[in-house]
Amino acid sequence: MYAKLSMRNAKRSIKDYLIYFITLTLCVALFYSFMSLSSPNYELNTSGQFDLSILYTYIKYASYFITAVLTFLVSYVNKYMMKRRKREFATYVLLGMEQKTVAFLFFLETFIMGIISILMGIILGSFFSQVLTALIIETIDGSITFGFRLYGDTVIRTIIFFIIIFTVIGLFNVKTLSKIKLIDMFNDHKKTEIQFSRGKWFYLTTAILALSSYVFAFLSIKKYLKVMHISSEYLPEKDRLPIMIGIGMLIGTYLAFYSSAYIIVLIKEKFTKFKYKNTNLFLIGQLLSKINTTSILMATVTVTLFVSIICFILGPIMSEWVSGYLPLRSVFDVKIDITYKDIRDIEDRPVIDYTKVHNYLSQSEFEIEDYCELERYFLEKEDFNRRRKDSFPILAISLSDYNKLREMAGYESIKLGNDEFAIQWKKTIPRNDIENYINENSSIKVGSKVSSTDLKKCYTEPLGEGIYNNYTECIFILPDKECKDLTIANVNFYANTRKVMEYEFAESVSNFVTEWFKEEYKHLFDKYGDQHGFKTIISVNTKTQQVNSAKTTALMMKFLGIYCGGIFLIICLTVLALQQLADSFEHKMKFKILQKIGVDKGETSKLILKQIGIYFNIPIIAALLGAGVFLYVFGKQTSREIYSYMGSDVFMMNIAISIIMVVSIYVCYFIATYLGFKRNIDN
Repeated sequence: MYAKLSMRNAKRSIKDYLIYFITLTLCVALFYSFMSLSSPNYELNTSGQFDLSILYTYIKYASYFITAVLTFLVSYVNKYMMKRRKREFATYVLLGMEQKTVAFLFFLETFIMGIISILMGIILGSFFSQVLTALIIETIDGSITFGFRLYGDTVIRTIIFFIIIFTVIGLFNVKTLSKIKLIDMFNDHKKTEIQFSRGKWFYLTTAILALSSYVFAFLSIKKYLKVMHISSEYLPEKDRLPIMIGIGMLIGTYLAFYSSAYIIVLIKEKFTKFKYKNTNLFLIGQLLSKINTTSILMATVTVTLFVSIICFILGPIMSEWVSGYLPLRSVFDVKIDITYKDIRDIEDRPVIDYTKVHNYLSQSEFEIEDYCELERYFLEKEDFNRRRKDSFPILAISLSDYNKLREMAGYESIKLGNDEFAIQWKKTIPRNDIENYINENSSIKVGSKVSSTDLKKCYTEPLGEGIYNNYTECIFILPDKECKDLTIANVNFYANTRKVMEYEFAESVSNFVTEWFKEEYKHLFDKYGDQHGFKTIISVNTKTQQVNSAKTTALMMKFLGIYCGGIFLIICLTVLALQQLADSFEHKMKFKILQKIGVDKGETSKLILKQIGIYFNIPIIAALLGAGVFLYVFGKQTSREIYSYMGSDVFMMNIAISIIMVVSIYVCYFIATYLGFKRNIDN
């Protein structure tokens, strides 16, 4: 008998909480699809240039962490279901059923609903995994045979993970429900979270504090926009202001929702014409009855929606960022950059002989097609001691070395006349900044000779980041004869191979160079390696590794952005939907009375639409406004990188697509909630 009762109640729960059931199924599907990427049975044919194991590992652990947030939704919905049905449970107890049995039956029916959602989610997740695979293939040019696939290890992992969540929460609810007094079961729906027992001045003060928090956040944003581009070794405001902005916005949001109930009371008291127009009095009463009990929850939903929108937007944007940055830093097949930043004695300058590295590459199956040992020079020997972050010297390279790099990168050579020099700039530097620099620094002194330049001799074609000195944005190109008497700062090595290196060999190059440097330049490693770290002296990169890292990072950011944004968004919308659907059950009689006193169904439908619209629109509008402020500051702070790596059009397009996705999902939940509310009132 109990089994039949549990099954009947489970079917009814799925029908009454269809939105929750669909949300749970989607969450399981997302979890399964992302976890399937880390399955040992997952087959994706990639070229030897790629190794996606790091991507799979990060996705797996991120899936555990992110989906654990689902525990909140399961717990919240279970409590909501339990709260709505406590009168029903009390009736069972009055009819002679033990309270522990009632609690166990509730656990059993929610567990059955969870198992059904897991099974359906796994089936749906198998199709989602094919979508993820298509995104990977598009990024790395791999190949796979599409079809319905179930990975046994991922299926077991998914079932165990969600069963643990359902069981832990279910048993906790059993314990809670078993100890509730019968009288409390009947009266639980009368409890409220906030009562106006503290007086109107308390809530008016809260509203004023909320406004003050927003003003504080606005002033902090204004100040941050002024200081964020200031180049300084130590400027505390640049790190402190973003935290202050976040705290101000967060506190303001919670205080605003906390005081919103009393603000509605003031509107009710002051605007009598509005109050008595049509069904506004009923609507105000409905709003007060819910805001009184859910103000903190609504604020939390708003903050979570903000996080969701930012994830949806930043995931694809950062993916494009990484992909756009790759051509600027990965120009040559092998790149060894040396820095003197942590070298304290000028005699220890890392003037490196790369003969053994050249031989190692030449003797491999990939061979060297072309290479350059790039010597960088100080204009003055004393420049070696300039170590402040904002005063590192701009270095110089010879015209022949520069033209060699341009030739290897596929660019035309340049020419310099007598008493001339050129400047190579980072791609991210705006043209206006270059013009301003040339206007103020059109000539430099090299020894006893003065050389000049102009805008025609400024170049921005990407040659990698390693040719520039630390904390500088350009490098001087001088005629070869003018470099002979200059002090060498260091020597870098760049090479192109005849064939694209496989990932395994690329790693072996990095390992070989590391061991070679430790052995060949042991005095540098012993003197500076332990104190500052080996990588502060030498940096080894291959195009294969950089491409693999960039593609992996781009995929991971895109996937995690979609996953985080999707999970948080549907959880928030489900909570909002269930609030309104529960309200349709609790206040069904009120709507029936409205119809009996002459309010037609059309007016009732408008009333329902207004009520749901207010509860859905306030959090989403507030979250969108917050996201707009965040993106404005983000765009101002990273304008150079956005322009250089992706372009403003791509940046705005990604924002538009993300907003359309969020609004589309929101509209689907809104319509489903509206139809469900009407159905519950009419039945």
